[in-house]
Amino acid sequence: MILLSSFLLKPINAIFGNKKGRGYFIAGLVIVSIVVLMAIFAPFIAPYNPTAITMDTFSPPCWKHIMGTNRLGQDVFSRIVWGSRIILYVVLLASSLSMVIGIPSGLISGYYGGKLDRILSMVMDSIYAFPALILAIVIAVVLGPSPINAAVAIAFVYVPTYFRMVRGQTLSLKSQLFVEAAKAIGARNREIMFKYILPNLIPTILVVFSLSVADAILTEAGLSFLGLSVTPPTPDWGYDLRVGQAFFLDGYWWLAFFPGLMIMLLAMAFALIGEALNERMTSR
Repeated sequence: MILLSSFLLKPINAIFGNKKGRGYFIAGLVIVSIVVLMAIFAPFIAPYNPTAITMDTFSPPCWKHIMGTNRLGQDVFSRIVWGSRIILYVVLLASSLSMVIGIPSGLISGYYGGKLDRILSMVMDSIYAFPALILAIVIAVVLGPSPINAAVAIAFVYVPTYFRMVRGQTLSLKSQLFVEAAKAIGARNREIMFKYILPNLIPTILVVFSLSVADAILTEAGLSFLGLSVTPPTPDWGYDLRVGQAFFLDGYWWLAFFPGLMIMLLAMAFALIGEALNERMTSR
């Protein structure tokens, strides 16, 4: 563990010169790593079947059930562990889909400009004008409740974010000397976009990815809270938060507290990583 820590800290220290940015990045990376490991090794970490109904209902946190049980006697900790798979699956799939659509369209729009740029910009601005959560809810309602449909709804919402950032950077980079040099040696437009311009956009894309994932986590939790992501008894943090909040005033605080805490921590972790990367880019 000591060797692994030193191996990871050396490149982090080299990238982030100041302690503040380094601290943000490490804190976010630790939380994300814990959740990812929890999702990968869920069958070995979870002590109970997350969907098994037992007679041990509304048990408070104790040694047997460290996060208590819900109204059906299901172990909250086991549902937290297995629920990490759902939220990571939906959010990462949504982010991948929005990147696959938003990045190439932003490159093409910014590089070629003209009528195509005006049309794509108008479409993206129309999507961007809607509040993200409301638009995601509308799409999820139309498609129906399922993790894949929730990912598609979230991806549709965040395509304009990648488009606007990539388009703006492309407009700035296409007038640089290295692009003119590539044109002079006979490089084709597609080669210039994806071989010369795109690599220079990677730092910006990483920042946008980290911050959009943090926002997408809250959007996915909102969809699950409204019953638009998973169907019972599938463990999901947003769904468990909705079920638990009904019993919060009755004294069963752990039902809503732990799912809400995990949503907050995971979103905060990606936000910290994005903030650290953004601070590093700004200092450069």
